[in-house]
Amino acid sequence: MLRISTPEQFRKRPRPGIPKAVFAQARLIVEDVRSRGFAAVADYSRQLDGISVTERNLKLSRADIRSARKKLAPKQIRAMDEALERVGLVQSEIAKTALAETRVRVKDGFVLFRPRPVCRVGIYVPGGLAPLPSSLLMAGVTARAAGVKDLLVCTPPQKSGISAAIPYVARQLGITELYRIGGAQAVSAMAYGLPGVMEKADMICGPGNTYVAAAKQLVAAEGAVKIDLVAGPSEVMILADNTANPVYLAADLLAQAEHGPDSAAILLTDCESLAREVAERLERLSRRLKKRETANASLQRHGAIVLTRNMGEAAAIADEYAPEHVEIFAENAEKLVSMLQNTGAIFVNTCEAFADYGMSGGNHILPTGGTARFLSGLAVYDFLARTYVEAMTGREQKAVAGLAAAFADMEGLEAHTNAARQRGGTNS
Repeated sequence: MLRISTPEQFRKRPRPGIPKAVFAQARLIVEDVRSRGFAAVADYSRQLDGISVTERNLKLSRADIRSARKKLAPKQIRAMDEALERVGLVQSEIAKTALAETRVRVKDGFVLFRPRPVCRVGIYVPGGLAPLPSSLLMAGVTARAAGVKDLLVCTPPQKSGISAAIPYVARQLGITELYRIGGAQAVSAMAYGLPGVMEKADMICGPGNTYVAAAKQLVAAEGAVKIDLVAGPSEVMILADNTANPVYLAADLLAQAEHGPDSAAILLTDCESLAREVAERLERLSRRLKKRETANASLQRHGAIVLTRNMGEAAAIADEYAPEHVEIFAENAEKLVSMLQNTGAIFVNTCEAFADYGMSGGNHILPTGGTARFLSGLAVYDFLARTYVEAMTGREQKAVAGLAAAFADMEGLEAHTNAARQRGGTNS
Protein backbone atom coordinates (compact mmCIF):
# COMPACT_ATOMS: atom_id res chain seq x y z
CA MET A 1 0.00 0.00 0.00
CA LEU A 2 1.22 3.50 -0.80
CA ARG A 3 2.50 5.35 2.24
CA ILE A 4 1.23 8.84 2.91
CA SER A 5 4.00 11.43 2.50
CA THR A 6 4.48 15.00 3.63
CA PRO A 7 5.18 17.68 1.00
CA GLU A 8 8.79 17.82 2.24
CA GLN A 9 9.25 14.06 1.79
CA PHE A 10 7.69 14.18 -1.66
CA ARG A 11 9.97 16.96 -2.88
CA LYS A 12 13.04 14.88 -1.99
CA ARG A 13 11.98 11.96 -4.18
CA PRO A 14 13.75 11.54 -7.54
CA ARG A 15 11.60 12.12 -10.58
CA PRO A 16 11.41 9.54 -13.37
CA GLY A 17 13.41 10.52 -16.43
CA ILE A 18 15.66 9.18 -19.15
CA PRO A 19 18.79 7.50 -17.71
CA LYS A 20 22.17 8.40 -19.22
CA ALA A 21 22.64 4.75 -20.20
CA VAL A 22 19.47 4.93 -22.32
CA PHE A 23 20.74 8.05 -24.10
CA ALA A 24 24.06 6.29 -24.77
CA GLN A 25 22.37 3.19 -26.21
CA ALA A 26 19.90 5.26 -28.24
CA ARG A 27 22.78 7.24 -29.72
CA LEU A 28 24.49 4.02 -30.87
CA ILE A 29 21.29 2.79 -32.52
CA VAL A 30 20.56 6.14 -34.18
CA GLU A 31 24.07 6.39 -35.63
CA ASP A 32 24.08 2.75 -36.74
CA VAL A 33 20.81 3.15 -38.65
CA ARG A 34 22.04 6.43 -40.10
CA SER A 35 25.19 4.67 -41.31
CA ARG A 36 23.92 1.24 -42.41
CA GLY A 37 20.31 2.02 -43.25
CA PHE A 38 17.92 -0.88 -43.66
CA ALA A 39 20.51 -3.50 -42.71
CA ALA A 40 20.73 -1.97 -39.24
CA VAL A 41 16.94 -1.77 -38.94
CA ALA A 42 16.66 -5.46 -39.83
CA ASP A 43 19.31 -6.36 -37.24
CA TYR A 44 17.58 -4.44 -34.44
CA SER A 45 14.16 -5.83 -35.39
CA ARG A 46 15.59 -9.31 -35.06
CA GLN A 47 17.57 -8.62 -31.86
CA LEU A 48 15.08 -6.45 -29.97
CA ASP A 49 11.69 -7.49 -31.35
CA GLY A 50 12.32 -11.06 -32.45
CA ILE A 51 10.91 -10.23 -35.88
CA SER A 52 12.46 -10.79 -39.30
CA VAL A 53 11.80 -7.93 -41.73
CA THR A 54 12.78 -7.47 -45.35
CA GLU A 55 12.74 -4.41 -47.58
CA ARG A 56 9.57 -5.82 -49.13
CA ASN A 57 7.55 -6.56 -45.98
CA LEU A 58 8.75 -3.61 -43.87
CA LYS A 59 5.92 -1.49 -45.23
CA LEU A 60 2.32 -2.65 -44.95
CA SER A 61 0.59 -3.09 -48.29
CA ARG A 62 -2.46 -1.05 -49.22
CA ALA A 63 -4.44 -4.31 -49.11
CA ASP A 64 -3.34 -4.90 -45.50
CA ILE A 65 -4.43 -1.40 -44.56
CA ARG A 66 -7.80 -1.76 -46.33
CA SER A 67 -8.56 -5.14 -44.79
CA ALA A 68 -7.91 -4.02 -41.21
CA ARG A 69 -11.52 -2.92 -40.76
CA LYS A 70 -12.72 -6.52 -41.13
CA LYS A 71 -10.76 -7.53 -38.02
CA LEU A 72 -12.44 -4.95 -35.79
CA ALA A 73 -15.71 -5.14 -33.87
CA PRO A 74 -18.40 -2.55 -34.72
CA LYS A 75 -18.07 -0.93 -31.29
CA GLN A 76 -14.31 -0.55 -31.72
CA ILE A 77 -14.89 1.17 -35.06
CA ARG A 78 -17.52 3.48 -33.54
CA ALA A 79 -15.13 4.38 -30.71
CA MET A 80 -12.33 5.35 -33.08
CA ASP A 81 -14.65 7.23 -35.43
CA GLU A 82 -16.11 9.17 -32.52
CA ALA A 83 -12.62 10.12 -31.32
CA LEU A 84 -11.62 11.17 -34.84
CA GLU A 85 -14.65 13.45 -35.00
CA ARG A 86 -14.18 15.02 -31.55
CA VAL A 87 -10.45 15.65 -31.82
CA GLY A 88 -10.90 16.85 -35.38
CA LEU A 89 -13.50 19.39 -34.27
CA VAL A 90 -11.11 20.94 -31.76
CA GLN A 91 -8.09 21.02 -34.05
CA SER A 92 -10.11 22.44 -36.96
CA GLU A 93 -11.14 25.36 -34.77
CA ILE A 94 -7.56 25.91 -33.63
CA ALA A 95 -6.46 25.86 -37.28
CA LYS A 96 -8.63 28.87 -38.09
CA THR A 97 -6.36 30.99 -35.92
CA ALA A 98 -3.10 29.11 -36.40
CA LEU A 99 -3.21 29.25 -40.19
CA ALA A 100 -4.16 32.92 -40.41
CA GLU A 101 -1.58 35.26 -41.93
CA THR A 102 -0.53 38.37 -40.01
CA ARG A 103 0.19 41.51 -42.06
CA VAL A 104 1.70 44.54 -40.33
CA ARG A 105 2.28 47.97 -41.87
CA VAL A 106 5.75 49.24 -40.90
CA LYS A 107 5.71 52.91 -41.89
CA ASP A 108 6.30 52.83 -45.68
CA GLY A 109 6.70 49.04 -45.87
CA PHE A 110 5.13 45.86 -44.55
CA VAL A 111 5.85 42.55 -42.85
CA LEU A 112 3.79 39.47 -43.63
CA PHE A 113 4.01 36.57 -41.15
CA ARG A 114 2.93 33.55 -43.16
CA PRO A 115 2.37 30.11 -41.55
CA ARG A 116 2.87 26.98 -43.64
CA PRO A 117 2.63 23.27 -42.80
CA VAL A 118 5.80 21.21 -42.78
CA CYS A 119 5.95 18.94 -45.82
CA ARG A 120 6.48 15.44 -44.40
CA VAL A 121 5.75 14.16 -40.90
CA GLY A 122 6.64 10.83 -39.34
CA ILE A 123 4.36 9.59 -36.56
CA TYR A 124 5.64 7.12 -33.99
CA VAL A 125 2.89 4.87 -32.61
CA PRO A 126 3.82 2.89 -29.47
CA GLY A 127 3.24 -0.84 -29.52
CA GLY A 128 5.43 -2.33 -26.81
CA LEU A 129 3.29 -2.96 -23.73
CA ALA A 130 0.17 -2.33 -25.82
CA PRO A 131 -0.58 -0.91 -29.28
CA LEU A 132 -1.82 2.68 -29.07
CA PRO A 133 -3.91 3.61 -32.11
CA SER A 134 -5.09 6.58 -30.05
CA SER A 135 -1.62 8.15 -30.40
CA LEU A 136 -1.82 7.86 -34.18
CA LEU A 137 -5.25 9.46 -34.04
CA MET A 138 -4.04 12.40 -31.93
CA ALA A 139 -1.01 13.12 -34.11
CA GLY A 140 -2.63 12.36 -37.45
CA VAL A 141 -5.80 14.40 -36.96
CA THR A 142 -3.77 17.37 -35.76
CA ALA A 143 -1.28 17.17 -38.63
CA ARG A 144 -4.07 16.96 -41.20
CA ALA A 145 -5.83 19.97 -39.63
CA ALA A 146 -2.57 21.89 -40.05
CA GLY A 147 -2.52 20.99 -43.75
CA VAL A 148 0.28 18.40 -43.71
CA LYS A 149 -0.06 16.38 -46.91
CA ASP A 150 2.61 13.69 -46.47
CA LEU A 151 2.36 11.43 -43.41
CA LEU A 152 4.08 8.17 -42.56
CA VAL A 153 3.77 5.88 -39.54
CA CYS A 154 6.27 3.68 -37.73
CA THR A 155 5.08 1.20 -35.11
CA PRO A 156 6.91 -1.69 -33.43
CA PRO A 157 6.45 -5.09 -35.09
CA GLN A 158 4.72 -7.81 -33.11
CA LYS A 159 4.94 -11.57 -33.65
CA SER A 160 1.14 -11.59 -33.76
CA GLY A 161 1.13 -8.77 -36.31
CA ILE A 162 0.21 -5.09 -36.05
CA SER A 163 -3.05 -4.32 -34.25
CA ALA A 164 -5.79 -3.87 -36.86
CA ALA A 165 -6.80 -0.62 -35.15
CA ILE A 166 -3.59 1.10 -36.28
CA PRO A 167 -4.01 0.56 -40.04
CA TYR A 168 -7.73 1.34 -39.64
CA VAL A 169 -6.99 4.77 -38.18
CA ALA A 170 -4.24 5.27 -40.75
CA ARG A 171 -6.70 4.65 -43.58
CA GLN A 172 -9.26 7.02 -42.04
CA LEU A 173 -6.54 9.67 -42.08
CA GLY A 174 -5.50 8.90 -45.65
CA ILE A 175 -2.11 7.50 -44.63
CA THR A 176 -0.66 4.83 -46.93
CA GLU A 177 2.87 4.58 -45.52
CA LEU A 178 2.91 2.32 -42.47
CA TYR A 179 6.19 0.67 -41.48
CA ARG A 180 6.89 -2.14 -39.05
CA ILE A 181 9.74 -0.48 -37.17
CA GLY A 182 9.94 0.44 -33.49
CA GLY A 183 12.29 1.99 -30.95
CA ALA A 184 15.23 4.30 -31.54
CA GLN A 185 15.82 2.63 -34.92
CA ALA A 186 12.41 3.87 -36.12
CA VAL A 187 13.24 7.42 -35.03
CA SER A 188 16.57 7.29 -36.87
CA ALA A 189 14.90 5.86 -39.99
CA MET A 190 12.37 8.69 -40.04
CA ALA A 191 15.01 11.34 -39.37
CA TYR A 192 17.57 10.24 -41.96
CA GLY A 193 15.56 7.99 -44.27
CA LEU A 194 16.32 4.48 -45.52
CA PRO A 195 17.66 4.65 -49.09
CA GLY A 196 15.33 2.82 -51.44
CA VAL A 197 12.86 2.05 -48.65
CA MET A 198 11.74 5.22 -46.82
CA GLU A 199 12.16 8.93 -47.49
CA LYS A 200 13.19 11.02 -44.49
CA ALA A 201 10.69 13.17 -42.63
CA ASP A 202 10.85 16.87 -41.77
CA MET A 203 9.25 16.32 -38.37
CA ILE A 204 8.74 13.41 -35.97
CA CYS A 205 5.93 13.31 -33.43
CA GLY A 206 4.31 10.87 -31.07
CA PRO A 207 5.09 9.35 -27.67
CA GLY A 208 7.19 6.28 -26.95
CA ASN A 209 9.39 4.59 -24.38
CA THR A 210 12.58 6.13 -22.97
CA TYR A 211 14.64 4.96 -25.98
CA VAL A 212 12.22 6.63 -28.38
CA ALA A 213 12.19 9.83 -26.30
CA ALA A 214 16.00 9.86 -26.14
CA ALA A 215 16.35 9.23 -29.88
CA LYS A 216 13.92 12.03 -30.71
CA GLN A 217 15.96 14.48 -28.66
CA LEU A 218 19.21 13.29 -30.27
CA VAL A 219 18.08 13.69 -33.89
CA ALA A 220 16.50 17.07 -33.09
CA ALA A 221 19.72 18.27 -31.44
CA GLU A 222 21.62 17.40 -34.63
CA GLY A 223 19.20 19.48 -36.68
CA ALA A 224 17.99 16.50 -38.68
CA VAL A 225 14.29 17.05 -37.95
CA LYS A 226 11.85 18.97 -35.85
CA ILE A 227 10.18 17.05 -33.00
CA ASP A 228 6.95 17.76 -31.22
CA LEU A 229 7.91 17.47 -27.55
CA VAL A 230 9.26 15.14 -24.88
CA ALA A 231 6.31 12.79 -24.36
CA GLY A 232 6.83 10.11 -21.72
CA PRO A 233 6.92 8.55 -19.23
CA SER A 234 3.30 9.45 -18.48
CA GLU A 235 2.26 11.17 -15.24
CA VAL A 236 -0.80 12.42 -13.39
CA MET A 237 -1.32 14.55 -10.30
CA ILE A 238 -4.76 14.49 -8.73
CA LEU A 239 -5.81 17.39 -6.49
CA ALA A 240 -8.72 16.35 -4.27
CA ASP A 241 -10.45 17.60 -1.14
CA ASN A 242 -12.91 15.88 1.19
CA THR A 243 -15.74 16.13 -1.39
CA ALA A 244 -13.94 13.80 -3.84
CA ASN A 245 -15.00 10.23 -4.54
CA PRO A 246 -12.19 7.87 -3.39
CA VAL A 247 -13.36 5.17 -5.80
CA TYR A 248 -12.77 7.49 -8.76
CA LEU A 249 -9.41 8.63 -7.43
CA ALA A 250 -8.07 5.11 -6.94
CA ALA A 251 -9.28 4.08 -10.39
CA ASP A 252 -7.65 7.10 -12.05
CA LEU A 253 -4.33 6.62 -10.27
CA LEU A 254 -4.22 2.98 -11.31
CA ALA A 255 -5.13 3.87 -14.91
CA GLN A 256 -2.08 6.11 -15.09
CA ALA A 257 0.18 3.56 -13.41
CA GLU A 258 -0.57 0.87 -15.98
CA HIS A 259 1.02 2.97 -18.74
CA GLY A 260 4.43 1.69 -17.68
CA PRO A 261 6.79 1.10 -14.75
CA ASP A 262 8.21 4.63 -15.04
CA SER A 263 4.82 6.35 -15.00
CA ALA A 264 3.96 8.57 -12.04
CA ALA A 265 0.56 8.55 -10.30
CA ILE A 266 0.30 11.07 -7.45
CA LEU A 267 -2.54 12.22 -5.20
CA LEU A 268 -2.38 15.58 -3.40
CA THR A 269 -5.03 16.11 -0.75
CA ASP A 270 -5.60 18.01 2.49
CA CYS A 271 -7.96 15.31 3.81
CA GLU A 272 -6.21 12.53 5.76
CA SER A 273 -9.22 10.20 5.80
CA LEU A 274 -9.52 10.49 2.00
CA ALA A 275 -5.81 9.77 1.63
CA ARG A 276 -6.07 6.58 3.67
CA GLU A 277 -9.19 5.36 1.90
CA VAL A 278 -7.68 5.93 -1.55
CA ALA A 279 -4.53 4.04 -0.52
CA GLU A 280 -6.59 1.06 0.67
CA ARG A 281 -8.82 1.03 -2.43
CA LEU A 282 -5.83 1.38 -4.72
CA GLU A 283 -4.21 -1.70 -3.21
CA ARG A 284 -7.38 -3.78 -3.54
CA LEU A 285 -8.03 -2.57 -7.08
CA SER A 286 -4.50 -3.30 -8.28
CA ARG A 287 -4.81 -6.95 -7.22
CA ARG A 288 -7.56 -7.43 -9.81
CA LEU A 289 -5.52 -6.21 -12.77
CA LYS A 290 -4.41 -8.93 -15.19
CA LYS A 291 -1.18 -7.03 -15.87
CA ARG A 292 -0.71 -5.80 -12.33
CA GLU A 293 3.10 -6.15 -12.38
CA THR A 294 3.48 -3.01 -14.52
CA ALA A 295 1.07 -0.91 -12.45
CA ASN A 296 2.55 -2.11 -9.15
CA ALA A 297 6.07 -1.30 -10.32
CA SER A 298 4.92 2.20 -11.26
CA LEU A 299 3.19 2.76 -7.91
CA GLN A 300 6.13 1.47 -5.90
CA ARG A 301 8.71 3.53 -7.79
CA HIS A 302 6.90 6.75 -8.53
CA GLY A 303 3.45 6.63 -6.94
CA ALA A 304 2.68 8.92 -4.01
CA ILE A 305 -0.10 10.17 -1.76
CA VAL A 306 0.84 13.54 -0.33
CA LEU A 307 -1.03 15.07 2.62
CA THR A 308 -0.93 18.85 2.28
CA ARG A 309 -1.85 21.57 4.77
CA ASN A 310 -4.53 22.92 2.44
CA MET A 311 -5.54 22.79 -1.22
CA GLY A 312 -3.58 25.94 -2.00
CA GLU A 313 -0.41 24.10 -1.03
CA ALA A 314 -1.49 21.17 -3.22
CA ALA A 315 -1.82 23.52 -6.19
CA ALA A 316 1.58 25.05 -5.47
CA ILE A 317 3.23 21.62 -5.42
CA ALA A 318 1.54 20.68 -8.70
CA ASP A 319 2.68 23.90 -10.36
CA GLU A 320 6.22 23.28 -9.14
CA TYR A 321 6.17 19.68 -10.42
CA ALA A 322 4.73 20.75 -13.82
CA PRO A 323 3.00 17.42 -14.57
CA GLU A 324 1.60 16.10 -17.82
CA HIS A 325 -1.92 15.73 -16.41
CA VAL A 326 -3.70 17.35 -13.47
CA GLU A 327 -7.11 16.15 -12.34
CA ILE A 328 -9.06 18.35 -9.92
CA PHE A 329 -11.88 16.99 -7.75
CA ALA A 330 -12.63 19.72 -5.27
CA GLU A 331 -15.31 22.13 -4.14
CA ASN A 332 -13.28 25.13 -5.28
CA ALA A 333 -12.06 23.54 -8.51
CA GLU A 334 -12.23 26.73 -10.58
CA LYS A 335 -10.05 28.60 -8.08
CA LEU A 336 -7.48 25.81 -8.17
CA VAL A 337 -7.45 25.91 -11.98
CA SER A 338 -6.58 29.62 -11.82
CA MET A 339 -3.61 28.80 -9.56
CA LEU A 340 -2.10 26.35 -12.04
CA GLN A 341 0.17 27.44 -14.85
CA ASN A 342 2.68 24.66 -15.47
CA THR A 343 0.76 21.63 -16.68
CA GLY A 344 0.09 19.90 -19.98
CA ALA A 345 -3.65 19.49 -19.45
CA ILE A 346 -6.13 20.05 -16.61
CA PHE A 347 -9.25 17.95 -16.07
CA VAL A 348 -11.96 19.49 -13.89
CA ASN A 349 -14.15 16.82 -12.27
CA THR A 350 -13.36 14.77 -15.37
CA CYS A 351 -11.70 11.39 -15.84
CA GLU A 352 -8.36 11.77 -17.65
CA ALA A 353 -8.81 8.38 -19.35
CA PHE A 354 -11.53 9.97 -21.52
CA ALA A 355 -8.85 12.30 -22.89
CA ASP A 356 -6.58 9.36 -23.70
CA TYR A 357 -9.18 8.20 -26.20
CA GLY A 358 -10.25 11.54 -27.65
CA MET A 359 -13.64 11.67 -25.95
CA SER A 360 -13.00 15.05 -24.32
CA GLY A 361 -11.67 16.47 -27.61
CA GLY A 362 -8.18 17.54 -26.53
CA ASN A 363 -4.86 15.93 -27.38
CA HIS A 364 -3.15 13.32 -25.24
CA ILE A 365 0.35 13.98 -26.62
CA LEU A 366 1.50 16.26 -23.80
CA PRO A 367 4.76 17.49 -22.25
CA THR A 368 6.18 15.35 -19.42
CA GLY A 369 9.12 15.39 -17.04
CA GLY A 370 8.54 18.99 -16.00
CA THR A 371 8.73 20.32 -19.57
CA ALA A 372 5.18 21.68 -19.21
CA ARG A 373 6.97 24.75 -17.81
CA PHE A 374 7.84 25.71 -21.39
CA LEU A 375 6.10 23.25 -23.75
CA SER A 376 2.45 22.76 -24.74
CA GLY A 377 0.31 19.83 -25.72
CA LEU A 378 0.34 18.87 -29.40
CA ALA A 379 -1.76 21.18 -31.57
CA VAL A 380 -1.93 22.53 -35.11
CA TYR A 381 0.75 25.11 -34.27
CA ASP A 382 3.39 22.38 -33.87
CA PHE A 383 3.09 21.29 -37.50
CA LEU A 384 3.61 24.78 -38.87
CA ALA A 385 6.72 26.63 -39.94
CA ARG A 386 6.42 30.38 -40.40
CA THR A 387 7.95 32.65 -42.99
CA TYR A 388 8.53 36.39 -42.71
CA VAL A 389 7.84 38.24 -45.96
CA GLU A 390 9.29 41.77 -45.72
CA ALA A 391 9.20 44.67 -48.15
CA MET A 392 10.22 48.35 -47.99
CA THR A 393 9.82 51.01 -50.65
CA GLY A 394 12.97 52.55 -52.10
CA ARG A 395 12.17 55.81 -50.30
CA GLU A 396 11.85 53.98 -46.96
CA GLN A 397 15.13 52.13 -47.49
CA LYS A 398 16.88 55.42 -48.28
CA ALA A 399 15.44 56.99 -45.15
CA VAL A 400 16.83 54.33 -42.81
CA ALA A 401 20.06 53.51 -44.65
CA GLY A 402 22.16 55.69 -42.37
CA LEU A 403 20.66 54.17 -39.23
CA ALA A 404 21.27 50.62 -40.46
CA ALA A 405 24.86 51.57 -41.38
CA ALA A 406 25.39 53.00 -37.89
CA PHE A 407 24.17 49.75 -36.37
CA ALA A 408 26.48 47.74 -38.63
CA ASP A 409 29.41 49.96 -37.62
CA MET A 410 28.72 49.18 -33.95
CA GLU A 411 28.96 45.47 -34.73
CA GLY A 412 32.05 45.85 -36.88
CA LEU A 413 30.46 44.43 -40.01
CA GLU A 414 31.93 46.50 -42.85
CA ALA A 415 30.10 44.79 -45.70
CA HIS A 416 26.78 45.30 -43.96
CA THR A 417 27.60 49.00 -43.60
CA ASN A 418 28.33 49.21 -47.32
CA ALA A 419 25.14 47.36 -48.30
CA ALA A 420 23.04 49.78 -46.25
CA ARG A 421 24.82 52.89 -47.55
CA GLN A 422 24.30 51.74 -51.15
CA ARG A 423 20.54 52.09 -50.57
CA GLY A 424 21.09 55.53 -49.13
CA GLY A 425 22.91 56.62 -52.26
CA THR A 426 26.30 56.73 -50.46
CA ASN A 427 29.14 54.41 -51.40
CA SER A 428 31.58 53.20 -48.77
